[in-house]
Amino acid sequence: MFTGASNLSIDAKGRMAIPTRYRDALGVNLVLTADPSGCLLLFAADAWQPFEARVSALPNMNPRIKAMQRMWLGYKSDCEVDGAGRVVLTPEMRDYAKLDRKVQMIGQGDRFELWSERGWQDVIELAQRAMREDPPAELAGLSV
Repeated sequence: MFTGASNLSIDAKGRMAIPTRYRDALGVNLVLTADPSGCLLLFAADAWQPFEARVSALPNMNPRIKAMQRMWLGYKSDCEVDGAGRVVLTPEMRDYAKLDRKVQMIGQGDRFELWSERGWQDVIELAQRAMREDPPAELAGLSV
């Protein structure tokens, strides 16, 4: 299970080093895709398979579902971790997520989200505002 946040950099060749603490669990074969929220999703190859099966099984006659499938399945890119623990983020992926030199890698259980600095700040601000102004009813019984 992937949790935690890491501040990472992208080098001039579009490579990002995977933090050492996640390398063994992620393995060498990874899947990268775009998410409609504006970030990239990074999966270990074996974690991608059940996600892809669930997404593919959704009723694609619904235009909203079809749009999500186009993003997740259409942007899917297989990638490998090199000997130095780096993965290449293609120009298309970097452009989509507005990634420049800095990346926020956020653990989400079976995957990671890769955010631009500005994108991640926007997500945090939205979450903080939502909790102050209109917390979801599903969180009513949760205490931290």
